[in-house]
Amino acid sequence: MKRRLDFDLLRVGSMLAVVYLHTAAGALRTPDNLPVWHFSNALTALCTTAVPLFFMLSGALLLGQEKTADLGTLFRRRLPKVLLPLLAWSAAVIVLTGLRGGWAAAGDKLLPLLSTPVLVPYWFLYALIPMYLLSPLLKRMADGLSGAHWRYLVGLWLLATLGARTLKAFLPAPWTAAVQVHWTLNLDVVGGYLGYFLLGAALNRWTRPPGRKVLWGAAAVLYGVILLGTAWDTLSTGVYSERFKSYLNLFAALLAAVIFLLARSYLAGRTSSRAVSALSELSFGVYLSHPLAIEFWQDTWVKLFHNPVDTVGEQILYYLVILFCCLAGTLALSAIPVLRPLFTGQSAPFWRGWKAARKGA
Repeated sequence: MKRRLDFDLLRVGSMLAVVYLHTAAGALRTPDNLPVWHFSNALTALCTTAVPLFFMLSGALLLGQEKTADLGTLFRRRLPKVLLPLLAWSAAVIVLTGLRGGWAAAGDKLLPLLSTPVLVPYWFLYALIPMYLLSPLLKRMADGLSGAHWRYLVGLWLLATLGARTLKAFLPAPWTAAVQVHWTLNLDVVGGYLGYFLLGAALNRWTRPPGRKVLWGAAAVLYGVILLGTAWDTLSTGVYSERFKSYLNLFAALLAAVIFLLARSYLAGRTSSRAVSALSELSFGVYLSHPLAIEFWQDTWVKLFHNPVDTVGEQILYYLVILFCCLAGTLALSAIPVLRPLFTGQSAPFWRGWKAARKGA
């Protein structure tokens, strides 16, 4: 298969964005430093699409391949690429916790492992694994859907899941009960994130998407709503608000969809370069390693510079240092055959993948 430039660039951009989201988390929760806060808010208003785009890319890729329907492919190849890294990184965190805080603390992370990730960002894998498990069934379903059925499916998710959650987030307390759905009527599947998986497949199959002017206009409006809404909500209360940036609201979902369509509009039919392919292959390992890198540099930064990150320049430098460490660490792990599938999800070195892709092109 040729490597699609739009998919690879979206994956690389999402990787860069999700690392920034978590490096800027501290600055966003202390709005007293306004220059750094506004800078962080401006970037994270766009970066909030990173996780939705990761799910959408998985859906577009998996539901676009015939072999996805094969159960053998799922259990021999696809599922281990997600499940093994989750277990390996979770084990590493538990061991580190035991060495630093005692084995009782490690046990507190181990026992609830089925329901609670050892690090907050690993929730992403807890949502992705059920999507992989369902993918053979979803592939057969997707192949039988007409355009009208695709619109109905996506519309139902946007209305029943994201629409209800968005409305509930903005209603005053007495009125939230009006949109509280009884559990027997709940249409959420996998916490609502499965909708992104299906949305990516639907947008990838859309034969007549809106024009570029419409997409750019929608992107500007949605970005402005997220940016200004978060600033108004946070600065008026003094407490950081994610009502406009939540992954399960309409603002983030629609902005992610517009970005997906813009990338497709400009880059359809183009094949990835070696550099883009390589970075795309490293993205999963970077996602898995960045929480530990942030935890390490939070303490190390203060020890080295004797003050926390409190300027825009320092925040950029802080982000670049963490990103470089994650890329270098993932590159090193991908070069070790025993560790590669456990910590990066790769079955072969990433450079072999882009060589094969270039030959196919």
